[in-house]
Amino acid sequence: MMVRTECRYCGLPVKVRQLEPGRAYFCCSGCALASRLPPPGAGGEFPVTPALLVALGAGFAWFNEVLFWTLAMALAHDQRAAQAELFARVSTGLGALVWVTLMAAMARAVSRHWTDALAGAVTLAGLVGAFLSGRPAGWIVAVNVALLLWLSRGWGKLKFTKNRSLTV
Repeated sequence: MMVRTECRYCGLPVKVRQLEPGRAYFCCSGCALASRLPPPGAGGEFPVTPALLVALGAGFAWFNEVLFWTLAMALAHDQRAAQAELFARVSTGLGALVWVTLMAAMARAVSRHWTDALAGAVTLAGLVGAFLSGRPAGWIVAVNVALLLWLSRGWGKLKFTKNRSLTV
């Protein structure tokens, strides 16, 4: 029999087999990851934690992945193929690094569900398809956007859910 409780991060209902006192339950890996990021202090400063540094590093790498891909597209449009190829390769490398970082973070999340494994498998298939194509940079950007949207669903639930109360 499944028991209902609240997600510690967003407050949505979660079904668990058995409640353990003091244990945090999350509805998804996105909420589990978001809960690891510290809230801002009284002055608006964030305490520096390893989870925050990994999140900032992944965000910086993803931003640069998209930037290099965009520059590669612009250079290719200007008939500068050699420079475009270099920028596309940098974007591809950053994209692979971002995907590995996001998958490692998702694997370390407290909440694991079969849908997370499915999201990992689908994005891995997308990565393999991207590398098999002649131009992987744009496809890897799309794969990472999909994975980032998957992992940010906990934040989205918290921001866009009107009634977070648990009715039992």
